[in-house]
Amino acid sequence: MSISKRVDVAAIVVVPTFVTFLMILGGTPAKLVAAALVVLTVGAYIGLRHPQYLTRALAFSLGALPFGYVPGVHAPLVFTLGGAVIMASVLHRTAVSRITVGEGAVIALVVTSALSVFATGSALVDYAEFGKWLVSTLVVVALLRLPREELELFGRIYVYAASAAAAFAVVIFVADPTGRLIGYLSPFGYGTEEESTRFVYTDGVATVRLAGTYIDPNAAGIGLFVALMLCVLLIRGRLRVALALLLFGSIVLTLSRAALFSVVFGVVLMLLFQNLRTRERAAIIGGFGLAFLGALAVPTIRNRVFSSFGSGDAGSSARGDALVDFPGHMAGHWLFGLGWGREEFKDPSTAFDVNYVANSPLLSVYRGGIFTGLAFLAIIVVGAVLGYRCLRSQHWEYGFIGGGFIGFSIVALQLDFPVVTIPASTMAFSVLIVFLVHAWEKATDNLRRDGEATPISAFRLNTVIVPDLQFRTVCDGSFRLYKSSILMQ
Repeated sequence: MSISKRVDVAAIVVVPTFVTFLMILGGTPAKLVAAALVVLTVGAYIGLRHPQYLTRALAFSLGALPFGYVPGVHAPLVFTLGGAVIMASVLHRTAVSRITVGEGAVIALVVTSALSVFATGSALVDYAEFGKWLVSTLVVVALLRLPREELELFGRIYVYAASAAAAFAVVIFVADPTGRLIGYLSPFGYGTEEESTRFVYTDGVATVRLAGTYIDPNAAGIGLFVALMLCVLLIRGRLRVALALLLFGSIVLTLSRAALFSVVFGVVLMLLFQNLRTRERAAIIGGFGLAFLGALAVPTIRNRVFSSFGSGDAGSSARGDALVDFPGHMAGHWLFGLGWGREEFKDPSTAFDVNYVANSPLLSVYRGGIFTGLAFLAIIVVGAVLGYRCLRSQHWEYGFIGGGFIGFSIVALQLDFPVVTIPASTMAFSVLIVFLVHAWEKATDNLRRDGEATPISAFRLNTVIVPDLQFRTVCDGSFRLYKSSILMQ
C-alpha cells in the first residue's frame, strides 16, 4: 500500500475510532483531547494532500479573525495556520526555490533574534513569545515560495476577509457601541470581555474607536492599511473602488493616526515621484482629497488628527518621555536586549507604568538588542528601495503600494509598536513585505523562473553567423533576423 493510501486509511478509520472512544469515556479533558486530535488530523491531511487550502485559510483568518482561536482548542488561529503553511512549504516542492529580494534581511532578523532569545531567555514564556513572532515572520519566506497566481489569490482573499471584518466593525461602531455583537463569534474566542469597546479621550471626552475583530484599534489600523494596499494592487473595476472606500473609511474610524498618516504620506509620494498621466493624477488628487476632507468634516476625527500637533496630546508626551528614558532602560543590555517575554509586552497596566518606547526599530533593540534592531532597520531600507522602484514604474497601482510601504515605515513604524509585539500585526506586516516584493517583480519584470536566462545573459551582446543569415542583438535585448543576401542587393 502506498504512503498516501495509508494516510487516507489512518484519517478515515483509525482517527474517528479513537475519537469516538474518547468521547464515550467522557469528561472535559477527554473531549478536549478528542477535539485537538480531530483538528490536528484534519490539518495534517490537508497539509499533506491539499496545502493550498492552508494558505487560503490563513489569508481569511488573518483578514477576518486575526485574534481568533481554533474552535474547541485554545490555540491562536493565525499562529496555527501560519505554522501549518510554513511546514507545508518545507514538505512540498515549491514553485520558487531561489531567495527572492528582501528575504535576506528577513533571514538576518530571524538569526539575530534567535541569538538574543537564547542569550536572555530565562523562562518558557520567552521562548513561547519568540515562537509566535517567528511563525509570523517566516510567513514571508513561505508565501514567496508560492506560484504568483496562488499568491495573488491569497492577497484577494485577505482583502475580501478584511473588508468583511471592516463592515462588521462599522456595524458595531454605528449600531452597537457596547460591542455585544462580537459575542456571536464566541466559537472563535471572541466576546470574552464584558466591555470590548475601545475609546480615545480628548479634552476629557470619550470617543469610540473602531476595532471589531481586531480588538485593538491600532492593530485594526495596521491590518486594514495592508488590506487597502492589496486592494488597489490586486482588485480591479468598481469593486476596487467600493472596497477601497470601505477600508479607508474604516481606517479613519479607528482613529489610528499612524495608519491614516501612512496612507496620506504614501499618496503624496506617489504624486511626487510617479510618472502619472494627467487624468490619473487628477483622479487620484480629486478622489483622495474628497475622502480626506470628508473625514475631517467629522468633529471627533478632526480633533483627533489636529491634536497630534498640539502640546496637550497625552500620547505625544508619553512618546517623548519614552524616548528620553530609552538609553536608561538599555544600560547594560545593548547587545542582546532586555528579553522577549517581559510583562510590559503582555499586561497593559505594566506597559503603562514602564512606558517603553513606541517605535518599532527601537523596540526591536529594547527586546532583542542592537543587532536585531539593525536587521529590522535593514528590512525597512530594502523595502524603501523596492518601494521607490515601484514609484518609478508606469502603473500607479505599483506606486501606491511602494509609496504606502515607505509612508508606513516613516510614520507608523516610528509612532507605534504592534508589528513588534503583537503576532497578528507582525504577520500583517509580513504580508505587506511579500506583496511589495511581488509588486516590484511585476513593475520591473524581475520575476523569472528557475533555470531561465538571467536578464544579464539575455542582454549579452553577440553575433551568430549562419549561411545566408545573421542575427544581431539590439538594445532592447531582442533579436532581429536579416537576410544578408537581400541587404547586399
